[in-house]
Amino acid sequence: MRPLDFLGRIKVKLGIVIVLAVGTAFVVNEVGINAGFSRDVRIAVAVVLALIMVQLLAMGMTKPLREMARAAQTIAQGRYTLRVRATSRDEVGELARAFNAMADDLGEVDRQRRELVANVSHELRTPITGLRAVLENVVDGVSTPDPVTMRTALAQTERLGRLVAQLLDLSRFDSGSRLIEPEVVELAPLAEQAVLEASLAREDVRLRAAVPAGLAVSADPDLLAQVLANLLDNAVRHSPSGGSVTVTASASAAGVTLSVADQGPGIPPDARGRVFERFSRLDAGRTADAGGAGLGLAIVKEIVELHGGSIRIDDCAGCRMVVELPGRITMPADRPSDAAPVTAREAGEGPPVAVPAALVGAAVTGDAAAGAPQAAPAAPAEGPPVAPTPKEPVRMPERPVAAKGIGAAEGLARVLVGLVLGVMAGFVGGLFLAVFASMVFGDGAGLLVWVAGTTLVLGAAGASMGAASARRAADRARATAVPYQGERGAQPQHGGGPPAYVPPPVFPRPEVPETPRWLLPAAAGAGVFAAVALPDAHVGLGIVLVAVMIGAAALPAVMRRMTPWTVAFGLAAYWLIAMAAVRDADWLVGLLLVAGAGLVALAVSGAGLGWLGVIRGGASVLLALGPLPWFVARPLKGLAARRRVLPTLAGLGITAVLLLVFGVLFASADPVFAGYVDRLTAAPEWAESLPVRIFLAGVFAVLLAAVVLVALRPVVDPIAPEVRVRVSKAVWLVPLTAVNLLFAAFVAVQITALFGGDAWVLETAGLTYAEYARQGFFQLVVASVAVLGIVAFAVGTVRAERGERWLLSAPLGLLCGLTLVILVSALHRMELYTDAYGLSRLRLSVEATVWWLGAVFALVLLAGAVRLAGRGTGWLPRTIVLVTAVGLGVFGMVNPDLRVAESQATLRGVQNLDADYLGDLGAEAVPALDRLPEPQRSCVLADVVRANGLDEPDSWNGWNLDRSRARALLAERPVIAQSSCQAVSGRGS
Repeated sequence: MRPLDFLGRIKVKLGIVIVLAVGTAFVVNEVGINAGFSRDVRIAVAVVLALIMVQLLAMGMTKPLREMARAAQTIAQGRYTLRVRATSRDEVGELARAFNAMADDLGEVDRQRRELVANVSHELRTPITGLRAVLENVVDGVSTPDPVTMRTALAQTERLGRLVAQLLDLSRFDSGSRLIEPEVVELAPLAEQAVLEASLAREDVRLRAAVPAGLAVSADPDLLAQVLANLLDNAVRHSPSGGSVTVTASASAAGVTLSVADQGPGIPPDARGRVFERFSRLDAGRTADAGGAGLGLAIVKEIVELHGGSIRIDDCAGCRMVVELPGRITMPADRPSDAAPVTAREAGEGPPVAVPAALVGAAVTGDAAAGAPQAAPAAPAEGPPVAPTPKEPVRMPERPVAAKGIGAAEGLARVLVGLVLGVMAGFVGGLFLAVFASMVFGDGAGLLVWVAGTTLVLGAAGASMGAASARRAADRARATAVPYQGERGAQPQHGGGPPAYVPPPVFPRPEVPETPRWLLPAAAGAGVFAAVALPDAHVGLGIVLVAVMIGAAALPAVMRRMTPWTVAFGLAAYWLIAMAAVRDADWLVGLLLVAGAGLVALAVSGAGLGWLGVIRGGASVLLALGPLPWFVARPLKGLAARRRVLPTLAGLGITAVLLLVFGVLFASADPVFAGYVDRLTAAPEWAESLPVRIFLAGVFAVLLAAVVLVALRPVVDPIAPEVRVRVSKAVWLVPLTAVNLLFAAFVAVQITALFGGDAWVLETAGLTYAEYARQGFFQLVVASVAVLGIVAFAVGTVRAERGERWLLSAPLGLLCGLTLVILVSALHRMELYTDAYGLSRLRLSVEATVWWLGAVFALVLLAGAVRLAGRGTGWLPRTIVLVTAVGLGVFGMVNPDLRVAESQATLRGVQNLDADYLGDLGAEAVPALDRLPEPQRSCVLADVVRANGLDEPDSWNGWNLDRSRARALLAERPVIAQSSCQAVSGRGS
């Protein structure tokens, strides 16, 4: 267990360890003092617990270092298999991963070294053995030194020369001494030359080049020619007699695609990754005389990667090598071809052959070309010599490297200097303006002009001068950028070294979608609207308008995943939220708002295929608060860079500090000035709620951004782990049968009590019917909820075959049916109880819960029938959620507080009223309480008015329908002040 592995800084980990250790010692000390332990005991216990805390939290922080020390000693002995466990994200974890990568590289290098020695020894031994045999035969007189014998010796010598040349090429590529010298290379002449040279190897293979004219690339011509020569040599050697080899090229994005296809046996997919390794042969039994040494494709891969490209093998009939190269250059269509034909003749045979020049080059200008070392010549290709033609220089486009701009400290220093200058200019200018205005308009106007002038000049001159100076310095730094020095192998001009270490972030970076450009303005607008619509008012119209504002702002992001479920959840959610402008009871409105917010989150998330998806979807907006900083980081950084926000904020902060210092000094020096300052700094009424408004603006801006993030992210519907097991039928059939028999017996008793009436209950149990109903109601509700758990457990854990599904579904369905009867009995008990004692908020809520449980059991029975029919039941969780939302909406429309007030006033009578309980009801209860006789009416309504703030009118953002009706009713019949309300108060049973 490594509890701090998720943090990305070891300093943060150490700080947390220290803080928690100190906190543990402090808590132990305080508890010890309160418990009366001595100082020595407290110190000992604190030290022990602090050490245990440090050991637990620091676990995994230093263990990788010890593992690296042991692994380094093992690697020094030549064993590269030991690795370090790297699970943390801090610098130690990065070091451990780098160590493992280094060990992998060292192991791979050692393996390649061993294979290279073995392969080179094998490849050199074959031609040397052949050459030695030929020479020994000549020396011993077995054979004469005729031309045939000499040609055999020459062939073995040429094989040795080719092998050594290829090994030298690979050595140069590995060491980085072979630098590319990019030129504009026209591919059509290059491909024709390569095809012509490769066709001399075999006359029974047709070669063809299909390269469009004008297609060019920025590359090293010699190396690119070697790529084509090696690929064509490989294709020609593996082509069957009468086969064909095709070289094609085409433009692709900003680069070009070269392909060489043959009709040979092809390369198996599982061997395609090995063909580019050194000394690789697909047929291990093939002798070196039948082909090359296995280095040609390895050289091709090195050259292609040196140019920043890639090589792969495509699927086709035969083999197709595809090379992707960047740096495509479009040649002018009317450009005259400078590929002058040259002649070449095969030794001793045939007439001269016209060969186009292979390359169209351009001299690279600038420091990169001048300072680069000359490239080593490539291995000589077989075929006729080619006479190069003069080439006109073509200037390569220079790419600037990133200039080193001014640092943050230098930019801040320039801003500070500009602000100081602005302060001085503003102070002096403000003094002159104050003196002039005092002479003309009076002291008060002069002081105001002085303050305004100082602030204006300070802000404008200081911030502008500092920001402009920093901007000009950055522009000058960018103007001195050095030209591009090459992709690989170029030497830096201003020193060099390894790249700077980039530490991992403190927290893991989540994957977030692209931030919409409209998000920041929309979030700012929603925050400002919430800051205006919510404070200084009761919950009412304002919260509804804010919810509508957030929904409208997030609608462009939600539209991409609009489904019937999304629409249904959204409409139900806004129905529940809109009840805040209708009902006044805090407990009811709070419940409806929470349910509406959860429905909105579920609708936006698009989840809900299972219960885990419903839970995650309902909490998706809260879960999105974690990755939200990364979601809004890019537009915030762009805003700060584009609008010069940081210099402006720095200028405003320094301005406030300077005005505060000088203002306090001047106010303490002059009482008249102090009086003006008091009048100027007197806060208006709305400023008292400014902190709350700022907080609300931030909360709802963040809320809108989280909703948009949830809508743009992919749907996350967690899949519950498969926990179904195959068990014997007796394990589940016997318990279900027993429970069904028990439920059936209880239902029979309930039916007997239902038809037996009050006399039968009194005779059997010695209780009145109301007492009988009150005793068992809550137990029946708990039993019904437990049945839902039994059904969910049985369906989720028991694996039943097709023939056993009916056997499992029958007792479960019977149990659900019997539970519905029990719910009806519980509902009947509640009606009997409320007929005797009246309704309350709790009783009405539990009665609504019973109705909801009945609907859930009906849906469960329907889902069981659908499942037996062989169809899916993924709709069940969302349907239950939607039924719950509709039930809450209906519950709010029923108006619980009004029903409670009517029931209490009707059933309990005036003498048994619980005035304290009724006084806590919402404004919707006023119409029922208004019908009470005096003095009870005025006493109860006075408590309701006081509890709900009905003595003062609501602002526009706190408007509520029930409060508005209650105020209208109280305006017609005002509350009469009563002196005997204490006698009316009481709480009935």
